[in-house]
Amino acid sequence: MIYSLVMEERNKHCKKIKTNHLIVLCEVGENYKSFCDDLEELIKSKSNRYLVNKVYRVMQGKSTISSNKYKEFVEKHKHTIEIMNKYSCLSNLTVLSYDEKGKRRENLAEDYFYQYIQEHNEDIETIKALALKIKALGFNEINFGEKLDFTEVEYELDTLCGNQNYFAFLENMEVNPTYLNNPIKYRTNGSCYCLILETDGFGFGFGFNREIGKYNRNIELNSLIFDPNKLPNEITTKSTIGIIQELAEKKKGEHEDIHASVDLSITTSDLAGYFERLKEISERIDKIKDNPELKNLLNQMQNTLTQLQLFGVNFENQIIDSHAGITDKTMKKEKKLYLDRRYQSNDIIH
Repeated sequence: MIYSLVMEERNKHCKKIKTNHLIVLCEVGENYKSFCDDLEELIKSKSNRYLVNKVYRVMQGKSTISSNKYKEFVEKHKHTIEIMNKYSCLSNLTVLSYDEKGKRRENLAEDYFYQYIQEHNEDIETIKALALKIKALGFNEINFGEKLDFTEVEYELDTLCGNQNYFAFLENMEVNPTYLNNPIKYRTNGSCYCLILETDGFGFGFGFNREIGKYNRNIELNSLIFDPNKLPNEITTKSTIGIIQELAEKKKGEHEDIHASVDLSITTSDLAGYFERLKEISERIDKIKDNPELKNLLNQMQNTLTQLQLFGVNFENQIIDSHAGITDKTMKKEKKLYLDRRYQSNDIIH
């Protein structure tokens, strides 16, 4: 799976915000709008003067206050400025949020999330706690879209990859039984989040060392109001990859049954193909095509082949009936994937 493509498609429906910015919005609360309105009034200019830069230096204490209106602004919003500085957001929420004439830029993420927080003011502590945990887990940015449905995608974990690999970690994961044991394929029955993580190292399993990268971590949320304890308490190989591998181990019996059934079905199908080719060849050879002995042998082979095919169908039905996670659709899909892989490797019947 190419997670960059999945993320690109999902991001069309997302609003992005720096994690620190969301925390600031929660801590500042309603004072944020007052701060923005007062700042815009303070830096209005008909010419391209970028007064916001001057006010920013004053808020940082790097410029002597020469104007009463600047002094009054800083005093009034001292607490808000302190919080923005605490989370290293002051520049982004001031200098980068206004143009050279002091007009607030349009479609800022902070405005969207501020409005969201005001509409869910009773849950502001939950939103803040969630943002703080996300920050602690090493995610510097949040992708949020209330319409994101993480159940629509089949995710993959490649356990035999090269130096780098991405994988998803979600709530309520369930491994899909497949013919191959790698990559592990899985879905979620419902999740408020999807973590896209990158691995470093040279492989998984015994004798290999693979760690979760500290950078390039992405988190997608379809809610900002859920128990932060639903997120993992730490991002480690054991707490992410280890859990997926444990789920896969529980599906080992189903994997082995699918493997056996697909092998039997494909091999029987191959045998049928060879048999048809044998009949075509025998019918082209004038000296043997009407030979009674040959006809008798071919009839015996046809009957045996029919019995083998019936045996294979019954075997497949037994497996489907034995496992709730295996359906007729599963078997058809795995047989098609098997044939596609064989075709791609040129291992086909001629």
